Amino acid sequence: MRLAGKIAFFILTLTSLGFCVAFLMEEIWRQAKEPAAREDAATAVSKVDVASAPAVVPAAAWQDLLGREAADEVDFADRVLREGDRKGGLMLELALEELSAEQLEEHFMELMARDLDDHRAVDYAGRVLQEIAERSPGLGVALLGALTPAEKALLVPAVARGWTRSDPAGAFAWIETAWVGEEGAYIDRALQNDLYASAMDSLVGELRQYEAAASVLAGIVDPDLRAQLRDLVARRIVRDGPESALDRLAELDTGEFDASVMDAVAEQWAARDGLGAADWVLQNEAEMSPTGVRSIAKHLALVAEDEALAGFHEGLAEGLKRDSVASEVARLKARREPWVSAEWARAIESPATRQRAVLDALYEIGYEDFGSSVGYIDAVYELEDAERAPVVFSTLKGWLAVDLDAVAGYLGSGSANLSASLSEELLREMEQLPQG
Repeated sequence: MRLAGKIAFFILTLTSLGFCVAFLMEEIWRQAKEPAAREDAATAVSKVDVASAPAVVPAAAWQDLLGREAADEVDFADRVLREGDRKGGLMLELALEELSAEQLEEHFMELMARDLDDHRAVDYAGRVLQEIAERSPGLGVALLGALTPAEKALLVPAVARGWTRSDPAGAFAWIETAWVGEEGAYIDRALQNDLYASAMDSLVGELRQYEAAASVLAGIVDPDLRAQLRDLVARRIVRDGPESALDRLAELDTGEFDASVMDAVAEQWAARDGLGAADWVLQNEAEMSPTGVRSIAKHLALVAEDEALAGFHEGLAEGLKRDSVASEVARLKARREPWVSAEWARAIESPATRQRAVLDALYEIGYEDFGSSVGYIDAVYELEDAERAPVVFSTLKGWLAVDLDAVAGYLGSGSANLSASLSEELLREMEQLPQG
């Protein structure tokens, strides 16, 4: 099925990256030839006629010139920070390869000292630290340890990325224990997760070691982190186009990324051809997740393909996936077509999923009109539905600070149909609010 589906959406990509790099490098060269730099550059480029043939300047000449300028970390930091973001970043990138370990450390410290002068200095320092960690992970970690907690949190992903490029196994082993306290608990779980994401991005984005990525995922217990990293890998696989992604998927021995890649393929295809993507997903439903079918629903709803949307919903075999589609459509149509949205909410089979979908729809409707909010609830639920009361209570509680009189009037009318305990809780909160 994957091979049949591949034929339908071959995507041709062109990139302008090469032209940008050529332009920026020519600019660097041109400015370096100006009077202030001409004497230092003469030896490096004496045999190159830039004016007559800028397109044939050897790359080694660019790097040799930049290497000479980078010998003095103070002057080079001045020059890099004087340029625009793209040109300064490119200059730093080209100079890094020519610097020794000692020079890299000096450049890192110089850029960190410029933090208060230019916000870009820390970003550039992070790129230098990444190069240091790639060559010498121990030195990278040592430099990190000398920073303030705020600086450390900002730059530690650079160490993870650099270390992964030279020693993935060592990098992930370090990440597993780097932010764990003596008592064995995480000091900062969010930061720990960021390190995993940075390292995983290097592993699959630059090294393209997908089997190794699957091995890393196998050792991660946290389901949310696993899902985040799995999606990251899937999007890296799909970046070369859906056809290449399915080829890659067929080559992998692991099934770790199957559903995530299929979801990413569906989303990318749907952005170009919603109807074609919907048909392909229906043919491959068993390999898709609820998230994947939800992305199809989003694209069909946004282009007002109502008939196709209804057919897609009915064509799905699994109730969980049908509910995912109905929830997304109910959310997207809540503001402009609330009655259509309510119909989709009623089509949700799981009471808990319907309740979440109604709350999401009410969030989209907002607080412009009290009647619209309670009217939407009544369009979805019957008065005696057990699932109605929690939604009404949550909605009225949110409206208290917006329109106290409307909430009081609705409660007094008996339309809320809340239990005595929930009504009393709302009344207590109302009494605590300043009376207008």
